[in-house]
Amino acid sequence: MPFMGMFSFLFFVWPFTQHWQNELGQSQQTALDIAVHNVAAMLSEDSRFLDFIEDDTSIVRYRSVPIIEAVTIDGRTTDWPEHASRSLGIDDLLEIHFPYNTQSLTFDLSIGSDQENLYLHYRVRDDSVVFRKLNNLSVHRNDHIQFSLRDRSGLFHRFTLAATQPGEASILEVAANGRALRPLENVSARWLATEAGYNVELQLPRAMLGGSFSTLVADVDDEKSRDIKFMMGLSHTRQAEDLGRLVFSPTELESVIAQIPYGARVSNVSGRFIETSGYHITGPHIEAASSIDAGGRHLGTVSLRQTLDPSNYLFWTIWTQLLIALAATILVVGLISFFALWLVGSKLSGVRHLLSSLVDSQGRVTEQSVEGGSDAIGKLIRELASTMNKVAQYNDYLERMASRLNHELRTPVSVVKSSLENLQAENLDEQNAVYVDRATQGVLRLTNILNKMAEARRLEESLDEDEVMSFNLVEVVSGCVAGYETAFGSKSFELSIETEQIPVTGIPELIAQMLDKLIDNAVEFSTSATIRVRLHVENEQALLRVINDGPGLRNDISANLFESMVSMRDDQTGSHLGLGLYIARVIAEFHGGSLSIANREDASGVIVTFKVPLLRITAKLR
Repeated sequence: MPFMGMFSFLFFVWPFTQHWQNELGQSQQTALDIAVHNVAAMLSEDSRFLDFIEDDTSIVRYRSVPIIEAVTIDGRTTDWPEHASRSLGIDDLLEIHFPYNTQSLTFDLSIGSDQENLYLHYRVRDDSVVFRKLNNLSVHRNDHIQFSLRDRSGLFHRFTLAATQPGEASILEVAANGRALRPLENVSARWLATEAGYNVELQLPRAMLGGSFSTLVADVDDEKSRDIKFMMGLSHTRQAEDLGRLVFSPTELESVIAQIPYGARVSNVSGRFIETSGYHITGPHIEAASSIDAGGRHLGTVSLRQTLDPSNYLFWTIWTQLLIALAATILVVGLISFFALWLVGSKLSGVRHLLSSLVDSQGRVTEQSVEGGSDAIGKLIRELASTMNKVAQYNDYLERMASRLNHELRTPVSVVKSSLENLQAENLDEQNAVYVDRATQGVLRLTNILNKMAEARRLEESLDEDEVMSFNLVEVVSGCVAGYETAFGSKSFELSIETEQIPVTGIPELIAQMLDKLIDNAVEFSTSATIRVRLHVENEQALLRVINDGPGLRNDISANLFESMVSMRDDQTGSHLGLGLYIARVIAEFHGGSLSIANREDASGVIVTFKVPLLRITAKLR
């Protein structure tokens, strides 16, 4: 009922809130329109924007990425921030003196800067690297890197970086004719050999840099002629007019744009633009644009974008008190529901514990006195306990009846057996002798059935009475198999044991009895003269396998072979009750182990596996 009332209230109030939200959205759009006009007026008078719009778009720009952490000059970019390097190839060849292919020369250029230094990294792919000869005056008759710049005084400088071997590299200032003048001080450079060519990383003080810069890579492949094959770069380095523009990120204008509390894009008439990361909005948003004009001239355009979150914020401000009340109500209802579920769960848990305690590990129902509460679940618990007690009494009656029948039948069976024996001692005619012989066989089968039923019953009752001990499973299995050679003269037994000591906990006589049952089954169903027995240790368990050739298991009965009164024998006499494997399973489970039976992988017979843990404190699981 509380939830129905709250949802009814929200249903009627929602149309009004939608109208309020639309009004807030219109107010937000008006505020953004005013903001974009103010930004356009500010930029029209800002010298940094005026420099931006008058910048020559034909000039090559070398743009650096900001470096925050310290960089080690080692020829690698592992300590650089994540960035996009600039790849240069055939379209960036400045000079070609030999036929070009992509294996000859390509390189990636990375430029970074912090407050003190400019960092350059060249990842050069070169199929043949030629170093400068030691003490050679020329610095250009080998693979090398050139860069030129204007200093802050406007003076032009040209430099060459060459190396005689991988490692520290020197930078020399060169004259217009290419002659080396002097080493460049206060710089660091490293030449690193790679499988594809080489890497060069260098550091220049920003104090020596103005706004103009160019760099290129020169390739020499012939050790003898040492002629330059290619020069590759974005711009030449020979004279000041060839230089490109060096741009440090972020520029002053970019810093100004970044302070605008909206997603912003500023573009000039030539199409170049600056934008902030917040400009790319994927969700619902509003947008406003304005032309930047000064002196009757169109200079560019500014565009602002904003998500609808501000209006949503105002919308939710109106609803704050309502939501608090709604949350409090849901909390109270939730606590009540949780308490109710906990109460029911605890009661059902009692029912579960009751049911588990009423049945022991052998599947027998045990009688118990249970007191339940006065509620419906308590009455259910008492009713269940009463019903289970009745089932326990009836099961006990059935078990005692089987035992009594077994006992009572033995006396008349003995009388019949002795009477038949007396008749057989008389001189009977041929027809009566046949009837007496048939009756004698029937009595023998009935006696066999009674013996097997008694054996299963006695085993279940006596398991807890025998003394558990530690013993070597190898000795028990070896002794049993040696006895089978004599007992089953028509069969041979192949025993394979991987280790001499397999200590387990249990009762050796019962293990021998279990193995007797498994061997008896294997001998009866085997179509060959050999029964194989395997014993080994695997995953802290002893594994005993009995393998025979013969017919496979039927799918309709294989899963129940270890149950009582289940057999695969086509026994017309009824003397086989299917108790052998059942007794074997009871013994295996008493020792904390398990029995499984399956067809062999080649479908040529059956394999029975007994698994039992190695030596433990006790073998009993119940």
